Amino acid sequence: MPTTPTPPRDWDFSYFKSDVQGGLVSFLVAVPLCLGIALASGAPLFAGIIAGIVGGLVVGVLSRSAVSISGPEAGLILVVVSSMSALGSFKAVQLAICVAGLLQVALGVARAGFISNFIPTSVIKGMLAAIGIILILKQLPHLLGYDLDAVESLALFPWTGGNIAALVEHAVGQINGTAVAIAAASLAVLLAWERPGLRAHPVLSKIPAALVAVVLGVLLNEAARALNPAFALSGSHLVQLPVPGSVAEFAGLFTLPDFSQLTNPNVYTSAVAIALVASVEALLSIEATDKLDPLQRKTPTNRELKAQGVGNLVSGLLGGLPLTSVIVRSSVSINAGGRTKLAALVHSSFLLLSVLLLPRLLNLVPWAALAAILLITGYKLARVSVFRETFAAGLNEFLPFVVTIVAILLTDLLIGIGIGALAGLFFILRETHRNAHFAQRYTVQGQEHTRISLGEHVSFLNKASILSVLKDVPADSTVEIDATNSAFIDRDVVNAIENYRETARQRNIDLIFMRRGDDYAQTVAQQAHVSGKEADFEAYYKLFDNNRNWVAEKLRRNPRFFEAAAQQAPRFLFIGCSDNHVSVSEITGTAPGKVFVHRNVANLVVSTDLNLLSVLHYAIETLQIRHIIVCGHYGCRGVKTAMQNTEAGVVTSWLNSVREVMHRHQHELGSLETEPERYRRLVELNVIEQVYNLHQTAAVQAAHRRGAPLHLHGWVYDIHGGTIRDLEVDVRKDFAEYDTIFRYQVVPEGLRKLPGELYQAPSIYSVHAGGPGAVIAIPPFDNDDALGVP
Repeated sequence: MPTTPTPPRDWDFSYFKSDVQGGLVSFLVAVPLCLGIALASGAPLFAGIIAGIVGGLVVGVLSRSAVSISGPEAGLILVVVSSMSALGSFKAVQLAICVAGLLQVALGVARAGFISNFIPTSVIKGMLAAIGIILILKQLPHLLGYDLDAVESLALFPWTGGNIAALVEHAVGQINGTAVAIAAASLAVLLAWERPGLRAHPVLSKIPAALVAVVLGVLLNEAARALNPAFALSGSHLVQLPVPGSVAEFAGLFTLPDFSQLTNPNVYTSAVAIALVASVEALLSIEATDKLDPLQRKTPTNRELKAQGVGNLVSGLLGGLPLTSVIVRSSVSINAGGRTKLAALVHSSFLLLSVLLLPRLLNLVPWAALAAILLITGYKLARVSVFRETFAAGLNEFLPFVVTIVAILLTDLLIGIGIGALAGLFFILRETHRNAHFAQRYTVQGQEHTRISLGEHVSFLNKASILSVLKDVPADSTVEIDATNSAFIDRDVVNAIENYRETARQRNIDLIFMRRGDDYAQTVAQQAHVSGKEADFEAYYKLFDNNRNWVAEKLRRNPRFFEAAAQQAPRFLFIGCSDNHVSVSEITGTAPGKVFVHRNVANLVVSTDLNLLSVLHYAIETLQIRHIIVCGHYGCRGVKTAMQNTEAGVVTSWLNSVREVMHRHQHELGSLETEPERYRRLVELNVIEQVYNLHQTAAVQAAHRRGAPLHLHGWVYDIHGGTIRDLEVDVRKDFAEYDTIFRYQVVPEGLRKLPGELYQAPSIYSVHAGGPGAVIAIPPFDNDDALGVP
């Protein structure tokens, strides 16, 4: 039965506690990052906070991403700085941000989100690992107590001066003992919370480790202040939120754009730059966070562009920086337990409340404690196992992965990704060229065959190598060019193969060029000199195309269709006829995997059929199936062959059981007026007979003896109407009637009728030698003649 996919839920509160933890921890990390990015951009400090609030409350509501958190991002710093230089004021930059937001919405409407699909997975992994390495190295000065550089762009060696080696060297000369102690204590807490004992603790496991680390950092710093104020951290060593003294001061933190600059062409130049950088970073970040998502959900990229555009429009109108999806705070949220977009809303709600109610309290948080959180986050992004797994995948993945990491470390995020993408593209083209076709030779009945299997994408670059293989094909042989898996074949390649056809004919080479589905049929129709042998393959290769279409349709309706089908446990065993052309799942409206199926000609249950007996034993003993159905169908050609008593080779011997049923019930069948009526009735009688036979099998009898609730059924399917009918076969009742009339014991004077139970179908002559005198089962006679001694 076709299943419809469950529509994505915008709000899912099943992870409420985890989302609150994720939002809270990402908020603690976001506060100094928002302020630092604003400072580095030359914008008002509060502009970073505004962008962080809008990123969660606006983008978080509109986006379909489950785990991404948006806000100001270090990769946009250079764009804002250059815009400030070109426009002269931040209010003019605000206008450019608003226009950039409208451009992003337009990109989403134009369905430009496909751009992210062209970034190889190895590059995305490299980007995450590079960010992890940068996070680790950038925290080293903060762990030592050097916090003047509160935030750095995501580059190891920024073009704008300084590098991490110089920062660390400078920090070593200014080590702060209190900061080192706070960082060490915070790291100890974060690592301890990863231990199995604490993770399983009923109380401690519910408390975010990052929150404990931050609270511990504040308490240690305040303890140092109480012992000796000179030991306490202050100033740039702590978070520095603006503290408005009144409602008017708070309202003054928000500013409107300078709309008088609408005629300034530099506004639109800056807007295009902001829109492009923010869109590319958003798409890449979404791709990366989807890979980090423990639930492996996929974000609609076009919807994300629209959400980011609206977010930038609102941020620009309120006085905020441009925003995008941010990997750092998203990964922090995921590591802390965030699983739905509720974490983004919690993150921004805390940001808003912090500037309203708690600015002085948050200004007590040491940078050293936050640096410890970012250090652990960086390690999880760049752990050794990621490098090991990528290396194991082969050089085609590992080299672009490494190139991306090195390029990002030496330049910046976007340039590094671009270099990594070029490296990935090189290896893709190289692999495509090498694997665009695969040739093999074999012999069939003494004739040479050459089979050339074309890859998914065959470009003009592959023409020479394909023609080289064709040139070496020996005369008087067959060439099969299999293009059924090719999504694209360059016209030059197709023409080259068709031009080779005449050469092949002159050398007595039979060329078979097999194409995908309708493409193949169209190719055959257009070719005047195609052999009949090639045309014969059309229907066969159409099956593969049909399969691809079927898979695509199932995945369109339900992306998890095949996962669910693979996990199904069958509840029924269906013994049907090979001649029935409609699948059991379609007839019964059941999901794939719900019915265990066995088929043979005329749906027979024969005591010598090891195939059936194996299926039966496995179904009853292993699958614990409780319902077994023997299903025949009107129009069964096996029954018709038996009824007409025609010679049909091996199947004639197989159908002897059906003929016995026909002879046994010839009186009933002869009373019917027409041949179709007799044909339909014989189908029904054959089903009943097979249910009797099924009842007598060792597997079914064993199940009955141990009291297993096993039920046998006989069905008939109408191929013309599509309906199924239960023949309501009651084997125990039928055997009881047979007991009374047809069960005898062989004695010297003849056959003596016996009472009691009989475990033998009434249609079969059989002798049981156990006990005092053999017992014989005889089918009914059409008259009352004496039975005599057999």
